[in-house]
Amino acid sequence: MKLQVFVCASPLYPQDKQRDEALHVEYLEQQIGHYPEEWVRLSVLQNGCAFPHRQAGILRNPFPKNVSYNWLLCDANCEEDYWLFLPEDCLVSPEGWAAIRQHMEKGKDCFALSKDPKAIVCRRGIFQGISTDIQILCDMNALGKEIGCVLLRGELEQQGFHCISKHWQRVSEEPKRWGNELYQETNAKDHPVDVNKTRALPIFQDYGIDGWKASRQVLEATFLKIIEKNLDRQRQAAEQMKGTVSHYGPLITEAPYRGGLAELGAKIVGFLSDKNPG
Repeated sequence: MKLQVFVCASPLYPQDKQRDEALHVEYLEQQIGHYPEEWVRLSVLQNGCAFPHRQAGILRNPFPKNVSYNWLLCDANCEEDYWLFLPEDCLVSPEGWAAIRQHMEKGKDCFALSKDPKAIVCRRGIFQGISTDIQILCDMNALGKEIGCVLLRGELEQQGFHCISKHWQRVSEEPKRWGNELYQETNAKDHPVDVNKTRALPIFQDYGIDGWKASRQVLEATFLKIIEKNLDRQRQAAEQMKGTVSHYGPLITEAPYRGGLAELGAKIVGFLSDKNPG
């Protein structure tokens, strides 16, 4: 049994490329050499960012996608028996690697390393049969990580999704880090205090809901507000781009453009060919 680890890196300082790249490189250096190479393959998922990735394989989204979309991306690109989605600022402990391998050998379809399911392990192909409707929701970038990651939970629950550790506690105050015996956050000193705010992603706290502590009706209504706001932004963008679509749409099927000199040269070559057929 082999595992492909997708270390996911998303923009931390979108307006400062140099600072952003340096922090991603720091996190990747922590991952290098921190995994059992004999049965684990390391890949980097650059989710809307770019930085040197050394010997690791790479997947790159040109702009940031939400967590659920990236879970689908990992599943579609996995080349081993299982895949692990691991945020770049998290490190799996030796005990964690042992637990992952044990559950893989038991044939478990999917499991998380903590009650906060940032790091999840799934068998390859687990999302192959999901509906088009769920895929559409997973493609909504504005949902971010807090809301986006729950879109696929129903599919995972059907496959026996569970947490393999009872613990998830704060392990550091400065900086604030969480973890358990299987893995821990490793937030660098320069890590943003709130990535959601840095990337302007919605969270329920923006709507007065802390820790998802609200009735089912309130959560559902708030989720639809967020979706509607996202659709409004897409409609505004479409309004701005409609002229481009109508102008360039028919032109994509035309033959490649040839400049005046190229056309003249072709005519001369043709003329000479006609005069000297041999």
